[in-house]
Amino acid sequence: MSGFDAHWLALREAADRRARADALTRMLRRALSGRPHLTVVDLGCGTGSNLRHVAPQLGGRQHWHLVDTDPKLLDAVPGAVEAWAAEAGDTARRTAPGMVVEGGSFRAEVTLERRDLAADPLPLGAADVVTASALLDLVGHAWLDRLVAACAAQRAAALLTLSYDGRIAWWPGDTTDATVRARVNRHQQGDKGFGPALGPHAAQAAAEVFRCAGYEVETAASDWHLDETEAELQQRLHAEWASAASQVDPADSTSVDAWLARRMDLLAAGTSNLVVGHTDVLALPPS
Repeated sequence: MSGFDAHWLALREAADRRARADALTRMLRRALSGRPHLTVVDLGCGTGSNLRHVAPQLGGRQHWHLVDTDPKLLDAVPGAVEAWAAEAGDTARRTAPGMVVEGGSFRAEVTLERRDLAADPLPLGAADVVTASALLDLVGHAWLDRLVAACAAQRAAALLTLSYDGRIAWWPGDTTDATVRARVNRHQQGDKGFGPALGPHAAQAAAEVFRCAGYEVETAASDWHLDETEAELQQRLHAEWASAASQVDPADSTSVDAWLARRMDLLAAGTSNLVVGHTDVLALPPS
């Protein structure tokens, strides 16, 4: 379950790609070296950004099982993967169960599944690796416990990327920035379909629960750094933050609306810079 529309996922993909902590993916590859074939289950796959970013770095023969609750996002996966493969000089062809993607260092068979991740058992199958991007901050503690238990039962590694961690910094600053950030972080902990959400505490909570299960855990910052060249992404972020802040404290919506207007003026002037904090988590099962 991604909870996002395809346009939003496309809008954020470049920022995600720059931000990802690829050192963790390299650590994952070293930990899995020597295996002739890897099975990767991608939860809340959206349009397949984890496949596009991680598969070439893992290398070798792979099977990716992409899972999401939104049929429109799953329908968009083949076209998105074909466009990415063509740009990279790789090949992607559709098959009855899904797709086959081949690059210079990897070959990935891809299957797709629609599933309600909030209600159904997690479809880990024989996964060697479980991945998820921008998902952990939407889920609750009970769901996280289910994920870790399922991974431990399979002795599967986990690469959980781009979890919002509560940090937002603006340049130039505004006197209302801290108020908006605090209210956004409160809003992030509301129910997103998985019970009260972990929100900005997601990555820290995941690291703790995996460590309690005996896993070796590494974390790394994966912050967005946005400038005036990504005005549309900034516009959408600011609009959503203003909406969240007003929902948390409707009595102060006038102040938030004024803040949003000032932020839009800075964007129009080409002088808005923004850092949004994210954290990536790698969990490796005990040897």
